[in-house]
Amino acid sequence: MALVANAGCHSDPASGDGIDGSATPVTITFLRHDNITYREADNAFFAEYMVDHPNVTIVDTTVDFHTLASTLLGELRRDQFAYDLVLMPPSRMCGFADNVYDVPDEVMTMDQAKQTFFAAPLEGSTCNGHLKGLPVEYNLEYGGVVVNLDKYQARFPGKTPGWSDWPSFLADAAALTEYDDTGKPTANGLDIDPDWPPATREMFLGQILQRGGKYRKDDGLFDFKTPEAHDAFTDMVSWFDVNHVMFPELVPDKNTYVTTRLAAGATGYGWGDPAKPLAVMGYVGTWAVPSTVAQLPSGSSWHFDYFPLPPMVGTEHRFVQDSGWAFAVPRTCKNPAVAWDIARSLALTPTAMRKWSDTTGALPALRANGTPEVAAGNPSLAKVQPLLEKGNWLGYVPSGAIETVSGAFVKNFFDVVRKVADVDTALDHLQTTANGAILLHRDD
Repeated sequence: MALVANAGCHSDPASGDGIDGSATPVTITFLRHDNITYREADNAFFAEYMVDHPNVTIVDTTVDFHTLASTLLGELRRDQFAYDLVLMPPSRMCGFADNVYDVPDEVMTMDQAKQTFFAAPLEGSTCNGHLKGLPVEYNLEYGGVVVNLDKYQARFPGKTPGWSDWPSFLADAAALTEYDDTGKPTANGLDIDPDWPPATREMFLGQILQRGGKYRKDDGLFDFKTPEAHDAFTDMVSWFDVNHVMFPELVPDKNTYVTTRLAAGATGYGWGDPAKPLAVMGYVGTWAVPSTVAQLPSGSSWHFDYFPLPPMVGTEHRFVQDSGWAFAVPRTCKNPAVAWDIARSLALTPTAMRKWSDTTGALPALRANGTPEVAAGNPSLAKVQPLLEKGNWLGYVPSGAIETVSGAFVKNFFDVVRKVADVDTALDHLQTTANGAILLHRDD
């Protein structure tokens, strides 16, 4: 089929050609991030969609996360976006509310959305009462770890990972930390990525909530000058100082991520052997199991699985999450009707989303795909299904401030871990940095 140039953007996002059985050729350009398994799942769905809609061609552009974020800030914000459909990064949606269409009522109303999606991912796609996107995942970066089962069972023969309380988990994590014959650390028992904010942020904020505190004031600014914040930060540092679950010096300074270190080692770090991983457990979401396996070096046969964790404090899970990826249609879109049809054909179709999640390892944003009945046939989902109704959205942070705010969590926490700062100094700097960025970009 010959591709044709798209016509000018329709003023009515529900209008357009290509979904009514007509033969009018339509090209939809799509921008996404470069996660290997997400791309595989997207491609499989797009191939099926194009078979069912032979006049539609979906042309994708894949970039790394930081390029995607900067493209949104540099081009979408100025309504100079060159794509018809975008998979919006977690918590970015409301920063571009004026640059993307509301979801048309013909696709889904707000009342329908509340019945269809879990509250946490839906909140991240809802801006001032307007539904701006269709979530495709519950971005649960809280409450679980990816475990190297071979290493775990070698250390604890006959034992299956499962912890009744946080101290028992820390004890296992400490016991899994590996050392050479001289006592030098060679692999972390628990990897909490020092360059990836969600792990540190969700742990810290979850602890504050579990201690009965709040982390934001009514004006939307962060408040870390509370006993709950101080105790949470101090407790997390003790995992390093007292329990020795992790040594940051085992994290290579480039080309690395928690899933990379679970899959492989690196010359000059730890064992100094690419075949010997630098971590045994990693605090990361369910999606990280296929991502870790995809990075195994040739000849490696490590086995991994995901296991839920108990609350860090008390017996009740209270936590926040970062919204999750969601489809959005920019106002510069050449054919909004077809773009929305592609998005809803995946995001609102339980069977299609189950296939997508089976490939990505992502958790469902759709309530229909996260029921106890569905989870009974999905061992991985069953492990975290009880958490899905308990999470809340982190809350709005202006898009121009997100990188600064997110980076402030990991920087200040690991400054204390590395003994560059004390707890009070780090908390003060975290609050000052985060709130300064919010105030600077609040009116963007």
